[in-house]
Amino acid sequence: MSSMGKPRLSIREILNARSVAIVGASEDPAKWGGRALAIQVRHQVSARVLPVNPRAATLMGMPAYASLRDCPGPVDVAMLLVPRDRTRQALEDCIAAGVGCAVIVTAGFAELGDEGRQTEQDLVALARANGVRLIGPNCIGFLNARRNVIASTAVALAAVDRIAAGGIGMASQSGALMGMMLARGIDTGAGFSSLVSLGNQCDIDINEVFGYLIEDPDTSVICLYIEEVRDPARFRGLLARANAAGKPVLIAKSGRSRAGQRAVMSHTASLAGEWPVFEAVCRAHGVALFENIADLLDCAMIMARGQRMSGPRVAVFSGSGGAGALLVDALEVAGIETATLSQASRAHIAPLLPQANREIPIDFGTIIAQTSPDAVYGDEAGTLIGRVMEDDGVGAGVVMLTSQPAMDVVARAVVRVGAMTRKPLVFVHAAGSTGHAAREVLRDAGYGYLESQNDALRIMGALRDAAGAALCDPSHTPSPDHRTAADTPSGFLNEVQARQLIESYGLPTTQWRHAHDVDGVVRALAHFPGKVAIKAVSPTLVHKSDIGAVRLGIASDEEARQACAAIAAAVRDAGHELDGFLVTAMVRPDAELILGVQRDPAFGPMVMIGAGGVLVELLRDVQMAPAPVTRAQALAMVSRLRCKPLLEGWRGSKPADLDQLAEVIVRLGELAAGDSALRELDVNPLMLADGKVVAADARAFREPGGQ
Repeated sequence: MSSMGKPRLSIREILNARSVAIVGASEDPAKWGGRALAIQVRHQVSARVLPVNPRAATLMGMPAYASLRDCPGPVDVAMLLVPRDRTRQALEDCIAAGVGCAVIVTAGFAELGDEGRQTEQDLVALARANGVRLIGPNCIGFLNARRNVIASTAVALAAVDRIAAGGIGMASQSGALMGMMLARGIDTGAGFSSLVSLGNQCDIDINEVFGYLIEDPDTSVICLYIEEVRDPARFRGLLARANAAGKPVLIAKSGRSRAGQRAVMSHTASLAGEWPVFEAVCRAHGVALFENIADLLDCAMIMARGQRMSGPRVAVFSGSGGAGALLVDALEVAGIETATLSQASRAHIAPLLPQANREIPIDFGTIIAQTSPDAVYGDEAGTLIGRVMEDDGVGAGVVMLTSQPAMDVVARAVVRVGAMTRKPLVFVHAAGSTGHAAREVLRDAGYGYLESQNDALRIMGALRDAAGAALCDPSHTPSPDHRTAADTPSGFLNEVQARQLIESYGLPTTQWRHAHDVDGVVRALAHFPGKVAIKAVSPTLVHKSDIGAVRLGIASDEEARQACAAIAAAVRDAGHELDGFLVTAMVRPDAELILGVQRDPAFGPMVMIGAGGVLVELLRDVQMAPAPVTRAQALAMVSRLRCKPLLEGWRGSKPADLDQLAEVIVRLGELAAGDSALRELDVNPLMLADGKVVAADARAFREPGGQ
């Protein structure tokens, strides 16, 4: 029976499938079809299971069917576990049987090159013409732990009878990493809603599953493993929706080291690669980014409990004074502050610790036995942790245990206090196999644990960044008084034109005059109180100083004439056109920054600020944000620069006016968002002199047809 015109199933309908057929099912657990069927049996799934194998009458005690066409009743989902050359026939059977979604586990398609890509595209065309959704190929399927619906070959599922249900949802382009998430979750007690492995995402892609997880009432935290962002505008919209829904998004993305497209003319372009842009877009929407799936899951478990850092300072607890001291040192190196207890908190813990030990890091080894249990937290360990976590100056807590007696008692205390506090309280289990009892306590409670001090540093950093994220304002639009002039040219803008462009948006520049010839330069000198710089103005020359087209410290008419002659000769010898000279005031800067705009082909205009001058690409101390930029985002960008001490008054220099600097960044963001033709812009250097901010050079490129 053909399904031409049959409505295509939604993700929700697929993840709540009432029937799952396994095409290629067997009783051999070494085969994909055997494992898939064994998982269905072991987990006693809620969906009706239909094994398909033309050479078997029964499989694992269930009736087997020769073809999908022979299966009784509607089939919502079919897992295709057949060789690549039989996949099309299996899909045709899906169409004939009215199957709603085919999960193509088989590999060997687009990931192998052009031939495989064409075969995959042919399958997609066939499926779409007949209303069949596709997941994969080259995937391990999906599971809905809340409804106990499984269509997956994940090895971890074959090792347990049940996956704990909870609020963590995942969409992954890698089957192996989804499997790793499951395996780690089994060890730590994580609870999942739905997990979907997308493989080549030939039909259902990560955006579609992401959207489902945002709307899914069973999902409280969203985890994504991304290799490729398709439809970036939709992805960015989903990030905004997730933020508005109050659902944390945690992402691990591969491909960080791939350089983006680089333009010869722009420093900003050379620094705005694929990963920095993606990172900036995610940060603007409050996303927590991770380098591995284990950290991502550990953080997701904390966020699924509703725990968020209430401040930047961390309390450290340990069963070893040395381990606690090392952790405090490591936190400081990582830029994470250790909390200082208030007088009230010290009074609360006074009955438990000697006077010399009532400071962070807290050492469990010095606890004095309590005569009566605490009415709120119970035993000594719980009381000690709980009273410290109550302190307003404590934003999060880390309990780190090396091998010691009664580790399970401390683990129970952590679980107990963790259920009462809204602040992150993490357990670092550094005791190896000797602390297995404590691991069981944490796993059975679904609480989770970390394996090392380094894990704690990464998790605390991610939680801190998420709590302090300066978010974009999707409702913000450029001010109506900032409009790019209609006569602003297209193509490369020389410095005169670029200065006029940024000045139209209120960016301050050094005093300047444009002279068309040497006599004009001499006349211009009278308007400057001190020495000047003279630069070439050219529609084709980008890096003026590289060819000697800049002369500094000019004070007299004769020096100006000599400088102009040298500049003209340098421009001529380099094969460029000369359109006069730019005379600018000399400024002695306390620091130099670069400010820039780069229009990313995927995510649109990006604003960048960083350490500037001639070493900009070498230092690579930059921060980016999608335009337009809020004042809070601008200040956050500045605060993350490694060169920030230079802005705060280095060796007696006057501190920069950070409010003015933030305003400059905001105005450049309005230019980036308001001028659709602007592709690239550099303000380098942006000088900080006597506390003030002023642009000393600018260049830009505008494409035709924008406003």
